[in-house]
Amino acid sequence: MRWFEALVPAYTIERLFWESRTITMQEVVYLEMLYAILVVILEVPTGVLADRLERRRLLQIGTALEWSSFVVLLVSFSFGGFALAIALSGIGAALRSGAENALLYETLEQDGKTETFERWVGRLNVIGIVAAVLAAISGALLATRFPFELNYVLSIVSLFIATACSLGLVEPRRVVTEERMTWADIGAGFRFVWHDRQLLALSSVFIVTIGAFNFIDEFWQLYARDVEVPIYWFGMISTVLLLIQIPGQLLAPVLLHITTVDRWLHGIGWGIGLGFVILGFFPGQVGLVWMAGMAFLIGIVEPLYLGALHHRVPSVIRATTESSVSMLLHVSIILIGLVFVIGAGMTLFVAFLWIGIVVCMHQLLIIFVTWKKDA
Repeated sequence: MRWFEALVPAYTIERLFWESRTITMQEVVYLEMLYAILVVILEVPTGVLADRLERRRLLQIGTALEWSSFVVLLVSFSFGGFALAIALSGIGAALRSGAENALLYETLEQDGKTETFERWVGRLNVIGIVAAVLAAISGALLATRFPFELNYVLSIVSLFIATACSLGLVEPRRVVTEERMTWADIGAGFRFVWHDRQLLALSSVFIVTIGAFNFIDEFWQLYARDVEVPIYWFGMISTVLLLIQIPGQLLAPVLLHITTVDRWLHGIGWGIGLGFVILGFFPGQVGLVWMAGMAFLIGIVEPLYLGALHHRVPSVIRATTESSVSMLLHVSIILIGLVFVIGAGMTLFVAFLWIGIVVCMHQLLIIFVTWKKDA
């Protein structure tokens, strides 16, 4: 299922396809913000549903909605059509968020293997990365010979297979309930993170770091175009940005033997922030090398943070808590997106510079708050 979810050649030429359908860079950001707003609204309620009902059902519906969003994109030629597609994708993402990792953790818990959670998160991510690399290479080659629409047709086929595979998911043994959802349930994840000072700091770094790197994922193609990289190199660039994340995904459990998750995440936060500053101050093809370095660092973040989270959170609010963090992540994407839009009004390079300044200021704030509480 993870393989076919990631085997989406459309991603390689996504921004170019959108531009060919008259979607401007500012409209791309507005669509990203629409996606994030929908996820913010639905994230936690769907997380509560995942904790109360069968998590596999939410995964199945969410995957089907992602497939339908690509169908809509293929036939859309206006901002309204793209907005509908993004809305379907956002709803699907909210349904899947929290449920997948909760299902994985409790499957391992059922077998007495929770200590391998970080390893399995990394392995699943690697499967997705390898599939995405194959999609990137094939997508770039196809884009040089055929219309962009072919990439979207192949992506629709792959996501349909992923939807079919999701029907084979098995729910681990646990107690589910049909009780009515309350506001107390919705706030449980936030309260859990808020009252754990260490987890709160880790969550803050995770949210801002991943939220910022989202703009590398979304706009590296336009950066490459602006620094005059030929389109036939796009597949290779996408491949490098994906493959270089694999070592971090696989080595995350080993890294914990070197130093604590706190130090790793704080250090990576500084690396991402300074990387954006360099991209903004020194635009050029060498900037793609800096992007690769940032991608290497970001590969370490998710398994480390999710391990820290799931080892602490009780089963009854497992999906709810991860969905709460994911909601905050999308809030950060909205806020960083506003900074990006203002900067992009000048140039893409200025937008990256401003994001870097925001991330570095956040790192300084975390240091100050931690020092003040320890004093």
